[in-house]
Amino acid sequence: MIWDDPIRLLNSWVLNIGDYVSRFPGMTLNTFAYEQPTEWLGDWTLFFWAWWIAWAPFVGLFLARISRGRTIRQFVAATLIIPFLFTLTFLSIFGNTALGLIRDGNAEFGETAMNAPEEGFYTLLAQYPGVTFSAGLATFVGLLFYVTSADSGALVMGNFTSRLASPTTDASRWVRIFWAAATGLLTMAMLLVGGLGALTSATIIMGLPFSFVMFLVMWGLYKALRVERLREDAARTSMPASLSERTGGEPLGPGRTWRQRIARAMTYPGRRAVDRFIEESARPAFADVAEEIRTQGGDATVLEEPVEPFDVPHLELRVSMGQEEDFAYCIWPEEHPTPSIAPLAVGAVGATETTYYRFGVYLNEGSQGYDVMGYSKAQLIGDILDQYERHLEFLRLHRESANASVLPEHGLPASDARPDDQPI
Repeated sequence: MIWDDPIRLLNSWVLNIGDYVSRFPGMTLNTFAYEQPTEWLGDWTLFFWAWWIAWAPFVGLFLARISRGRTIRQFVAATLIIPFLFTLTFLSIFGNTALGLIRDGNAEFGETAMNAPEEGFYTLLAQYPGVTFSAGLATFVGLLFYVTSADSGALVMGNFTSRLASPTTDASRWVRIFWAAATGLLTMAMLLVGGLGALTSATIIMGLPFSFVMFLVMWGLYKALRVERLREDAARTSMPASLSERTGGEPLGPGRTWRQRIARAMTYPGRRAVDRFIEESARPAFADVAEEIRTQGGDATVLEEPVEPFDVPHLELRVSMGQEEDFAYCIWPEEHPTPSIAPLAVGAVGATETTYYRFGVYLNEGSQGYDVMGYSKAQLIGDILDQYERHLEFLRLHRESANASVLPEHGLPASDARPDDQPI
């Protein structure tokens, strides 16, 4: 771009964006109803269709793996915008540069690009200064693209064929090396035996059956989003009970609540504060809730295990729900570097330490995004019960949605189902 005409290339880049945006709907809906370019449809459309389907399993799972903690909106936006802009910029700069050379009368370059496409890119680079460096860089980038693709495929295949300790762990290194080597050897063998045609045919053969699996994946995504909506509804409908518990309990003492909130907000707890929180608040709260649930006839257990590498225990309360989804409430220790504002907090526990600790709340669906470090025993019991009631409400909504309940008109109970003395 620097050695050519930057203004022309930038104008061409904007023009290419406009062409893509304006012609994309028509190209997408073009079914060639009156004209069937059979050869083009067979050589290009089917190849790319099967190519993307064949890539979907491991690339999609790899992107999901490295995007853990992101929202669906962030994930979709990143995967659609960033690769598109990179591809558009790459093809626009080099494609318009090549077209410019041909329009300026370099017919030899055009013949080379048509007759030997694999030489076209390097021939283009040879038209400008520094071809040794640019060709070497292009070769390195191409090799990097292949290595990263093979690495993501090896990671996903390794995870598929391994028994993982947790969703956050990956397959061992030797398993990933095996799959990377196997993929590379298979690719080279197919290229040596049948060339690019054999590789293309294999991609189509392997991609076609997986297209049916992708429909099942889409159905699973729909069901997962539907369950997510039910969880949001459960949180909304269980909110009145949570608020009433806050206002109906015994007072904590004059001035204690708001002063505790300020102290907690300005404190960056160290290891001693963590041990005190576990001993005085977390462990008794989990034990009391589990004991009361068992007293009421439920099946509740408390698990406590140390978390490496900082050897701080995590606690998990699990309540069996029979054939339905169990309730799980876990507080997980998280170590973070102490921010620079920590010394400003007068009397903050652990303010001079290099790290501080949080206890994140995790349910069956994952992290809830808030910290309970510093909660009193009563506050922690209240939070556990909030999530427990929310889970019970979720199970009720799930049962009702499965039974396809019909709401009465205006949202009021039917007259024959309402007691006579109950006001409307």
